[in-house]
Amino acid sequence: MPELPEVETVKRVLLPIVKGRTIKDVEVLRKTIVNNLENEFISFIKNETVLDMSRIGKFLIFHLTNDKVLISHLRMEGKYIELLENEDSTKYARVVFHLDNGHKLCYDDSRSFGRMIMSNEKDYLNEKEIAKLGPEPFDVDDVNPLLEKAKRISLPIKTALLSQELITGLGNIYVDEVLFASKIHPLTPAKLINKNEWEKIISESKRILAEAIELGGSTIKSYHPGKDINGEFQTRLLAYGRNRQICVLRHAFMRFIKVNGRGTTFCPRCQIKRGAPLKIAIVGKIASGKSTVLEEFRKANSCCVSSDQIVHELYAQKAIQELIIKKLKVKEEGEFVEALRNHIANNSKDLDKLEKIVHPLVKKEIEAAFKKSKAKLLVAEVPLLFKANMQNMFDIIVGVDIDEKIQIERLQLRDKEKSALLKRLNDEKNLFNEHLSEIDFIVNNNDNLACLRKEVRSIICKVEDRLNPLLPRT
Repeated sequence: MPELPEVETVKRVLLPIVKGRTIKDVEVLRKTIVNNLENEFISFIKNETVLDMSRIGKFLIFHLTNDKVLISHLRMEGKYIELLENEDSTKYARVVFHLDNGHKLCYDDSRSFGRMIMSNEKDYLNEKEIAKLGPEPFDVDDVNPLLEKAKRISLPIKTALLSQELITGLGNIYVDEVLFASKIHPLTPAKLINKNEWEKIISESKRILAEAIELGGSTIKSYHPGKDINGEFQTRLLAYGRNRQICVLRHAFMRFIKVNGRGTTFCPRCQIKRGAPLKIAIVGKIASGKSTVLEEFRKANSCCVSSDQIVHELYAQKAIQELIIKKLKVKEEGEFVEALRNHIANNSKDLDKLEKIVHPLVKKEIEAAFKKSKAKLLVAEVPLLFKANMQNMFDIIVGVDIDEKIQIERLQLRDKEKSALLKRLNDEKNLFNEHLSEIDFIVNNNDNLACLRKEVRSIICKVEDRLNPLLPRT
């Protein structure tokens, strides 16, 4: 969706094309663009001259003769393209303005989400679409009014900024960029953003938007401001669209989540989430001590969920057994789990098929357990966190590491005959070592049980510090 820099770019490109030009005729090819007021719109526009153009947030304002004002919102894909009269109109032309110099201006919009509103110089600032807008960052010198207004908003700061009612002009791209630069987690409730943070948001908004305007905005996917017009700011993006890429500041992987349905990319190290609830994953190799770590969190009054227990319960369900047997063609010999284990041992390629069945079910059960709980810490032991690509579900990842020699000894104590098979299968799908940079806290379990518990309690104390949303977010 074009945001303030892209709309400003469109305005700067359009102004010399339309200023002083009279609109001799207009075609409405999609009525919804003009709110189904086709005849009224044609009468409103025809034979008027464009005196000037301005912009408010993401709205283009055409100032016409006879005190008329046309408000244009480009929405997702809207753009204006100038052509000669004898050229074919663009493929997705929705409104065509025929000018007095032998040119025409096509409003092109593949999704037809854009809107044009008829108004006048006296009333256009009071049109509901305009009146609700907050100030642009460039116009904010004192953040105290923002601070007071935001104190009544419990929504995440990202959602609050996207609403355009606190400040206007920031869309999905630039909100991600501003929050990353301000080191504020996108899920932080707006009411908890302090004065220093608001000053940071405004200063970074001014800097980023100014740079983006200078570079002609961002050309993202299918959006271009106009024909043969490409922005360059996308080459400077540090957050938006960089999921699974290394953060430029902290060498951690960027994460992607949905915030009220909007895709959001952030760095879990630079933008630490504070305030309850905090979602915590425990990951580690087989026989590393994950269950003990989970137990310590349980003692701290956390909501604790074991993926292994979930899988055990799923495998006990007849419908799940029948589904797996059918998909993997498991021979129904003896107890189901044993038959499945033997099948995977002899058909290793079927492990991926099994995981495609089981992982979504495990994720669903974890989410359901968390949703029901009122605990401040929501903890899940997820051995295959990275293989299942579930790391974005969590705010904090705790890893449990162990030396291979000690790991083998503990596996042999469990089941000497199957220890090698269990280790091989776990190593193939655990991916612990490959994702060390994504783990926030690592517990080393090469010593005795008391040492492990002590180290975990230390981590719990650090995590509990984050439950206080008023502590500095550094």
